Amino acid sequence: MAAATTLWDGAWDSYIPGDTLTIDPRLELHTRSADVDPFLFEILKHNLWQINDEHGVTILKVSGSPIANTAEDFATTILTEDAEFVFFGPRNQLQSGTMDLQVKWILENRSGRPGIHPGDMFIGNDPWIGATHQQDVALLAPVFHGDELFCWVGNALHQYDIGGSTPGGFCPDATDTFMEPIAIPPLKIVAGGELKNDVEDVYLRHSRMPQLLALDLRAQVAGNKVAAGRVRELLERYGPEVVKGVMRKIIGDAERAFASRIEQLPDQIVRGRSYLEVALPGDRGIYPVQLQLEKHGSRLIFSMDGTAPQVGALSIGFSGWRSGILSSVNPVLCHDLLYAAGGPLRRIDFCPTAGTIFCATRPAAASMGQGACLLAGALATGALARLLCTDETLAREAFAPGGVSTFPIDSLIGLNQWGQPYATVMLDPMLGGTGAFTFRDGIDTGGCWWDPRSTAPNVEESEHYFPILYLYRREWENSGGAGRFRGGNSGRLAFVAHGTEQIEHSTAAPGTVVPTSEGALGGMPAAPSRLRFVKNTDVRAQFARQVMPEDLGDLDGEPVFVGSKQRGIVQRDADVMELAWCAGGGLGDPFDRAPEAVLRDVLRGAVTSGWAQDVYGVVVRDGALDAEATDARRAALRDRRRDGRKPPVLDGGHVRRPGGPDRPTPEDGATPVARVWDVLEYVRGANGRVDARCQRCGTALSTADDPSYKAGAAVTARPIAEAVPYAQDPAREVDDELVLREFSCPGCARLVATEIARPGDEGLVDIEIRGGEPRP
Repeated sequence: MAAATTLWDGAWDSYIPGDTLTIDPRLELHTRSADVDPFLFEILKHNLWQINDEHGVTILKVSGSPIANTAEDFATTILTEDAEFVFFGPRNQLQSGTMDLQVKWILENRSGRPGIHPGDMFIGNDPWIGATHQQDVALLAPVFHGDELFCWVGNALHQYDIGGSTPGGFCPDATDTFMEPIAIPPLKIVAGGELKNDVEDVYLRHSRMPQLLALDLRAQVAGNKVAAGRVRELLERYGPEVVKGVMRKIIGDAERAFASRIEQLPDQIVRGRSYLEVALPGDRGIYPVQLQLEKHGSRLIFSMDGTAPQVGALSIGFSGWRSGILSSVNPVLCHDLLYAAGGPLRRIDFCPTAGTIFCATRPAAASMGQGACLLAGALATGALARLLCTDETLAREAFAPGGVSTFPIDSLIGLNQWGQPYATVMLDPMLGGTGAFTFRDGIDTGGCWWDPRSTAPNVEESEHYFPILYLYRREWENSGGAGRFRGGNSGRLAFVAHGTEQIEHSTAAPGTVVPTSEGALGGMPAAPSRLRFVKNTDVRAQFARQVMPEDLGDLDGEPVFVGSKQRGIVQRDADVMELAWCAGGGLGDPFDRAPEAVLRDVLRGAVTSGWAQDVYGVVVRDGALDAEATDARRAALRDRRRDGRKPPVLDGGHVRRPGGPDRPTPEDGATPVARVWDVLEYVRGANGRVDARCQRCGTALSTADDPSYKAGAAVTARPIAEAVPYAQDPAREVDDELVLREFSCPGCARLVATEIARPGDEGLVDIEIRGGEPRP
């Protein structure tokens, strides 16, 4: 009971993988396993994967929710008897990453009373036990063989409305959890295969759309029943010891593969920092969130030092922070392991700080926690990119944070075209541009890195389900972060009310002030999300002339400011709402991008000629590349980067001049320690200190007082409204300024890093290579 009490308060200590669980002795766990020959292992491994996938297909077929059957915003998992992941599902990784915590809680707190029996299922959505936010409702089912609990199957599905002060459940004005959808500690809702009507009645009572909620619940029940039945068929055919042996080997093989990859890398610390804006309507604050990743031997250690205290409606519990990180670890490091996350989790430590935005304590508001959860994943993606780029082979697995680094929630509320109540979220931002890779561009509107089967609704589907009419939905030119490899562009859309008198909007949109898709290794950040609203337009008059507007600029009307956290925005017949979502970050110096590649971007409309000249230094005139003007433009922009800085002096008075060798020489008295892609090089001098150099020209970037590569870099800072595509002036919503800092080699003027910060914030030491032994 002690573990349940601490977890209820928002702690985490008793829920670290490998800890001993306190379980009622009357519950027998099946723990026996047998060795399996390689051929049978491969057959059963993929059979278990297929069971997990069929679980999801069942939910798709039964659910009536567009969130499920259009966006596939749900997850399925298989776990061992003691809650180690066998497989994450191939869908929403954010939801998968919370379910082991809930199973452990069920084992410790429900195994005695009311007990865990064949045919049972437990429903739960408590962010202080295991959920990203209350709208992600999990249903977890034990699978028995005889009298022994053999394993668990489970799913989680984002629900349209389970209560709260705002229809749809995203409550931007919630100051605590009591204003939000009900948080349910895991509760038995199916007993012996039968749905408990009394418990279901309580669950549905909070919803404005109970019929849809009831249908989704049955879809989740059906998914668990199918998956559990398939597992039992395997047990009958091959025996429980063989199947358990396969599960153990899946986890063990994944752990060994993960550890082998991590061991290739030099020990180091990498960090990422971003900001969340506006804790409540009327608030004008910006709140830093920070992620630190330490690589030591074959382990990864995540912490959150530097993250602001929990505030307003911005926070998540520990499980949301952890799942955000896992949603990046899986696609970056486990993509070829079938997302067998249980093994890697044995090699990962989570060290949260209670009472912060990333690890809020109850009764903090958590219904908008998807913003912090996604941002934790984006920071993890950026940190992993820096980490992997210290190994030539693993660098090909690295990519910059993609679009949907935050999700701009625009909740639509009212009566639909049939006079029925509805509450929905625009799902089109699932079309996020992917971040750039170390060997290719990101993919325009390529989807979410944290959801490999993410889709967005067809326009016709949304217009069928809800009382709206799209004016346009298109890719958003210039939105992807610039770089040697360009981040994928995102999209934008606009719509009017259709078949209803009005639509009420409620926004819960992080990332509209702060660009949250950062660039990597000199790449530029991508465009932030954006909401624009124009009242009393002439759109209906244009319809009458058989004209379809293609941009808000084509409309006459009254622009109205839309806040990132706002309720009560009313859209009537002649009003137009536009929603645009953040894109993928760039990777590498934009001046290293081939001018011919920029020209291709311009010709196909991904980049405008003005943006090509301003950011890439590439001059395109009349559809052709002006090579001479491009060379001159890039030279002028490089001079601006240098900003008059001299190459820094290292300890001992040694100066690396521009044009020097791109690798250390014996005369330097320095030994190579690590290279970061083709940007930075770290060497250890005779005094044992590890210092940084520009890999292109050999210029020293460390200083006598500071080994960080940023210490000796040339630094420029520009307001984000000037430096980042489509970024708005922060003063519209917050009191703090925001700048984009660019760190360049003072020798060759190569851009080595960018960061968004408040002017008074210290530069983030985002790469810290440990001394250690030199690598061959």
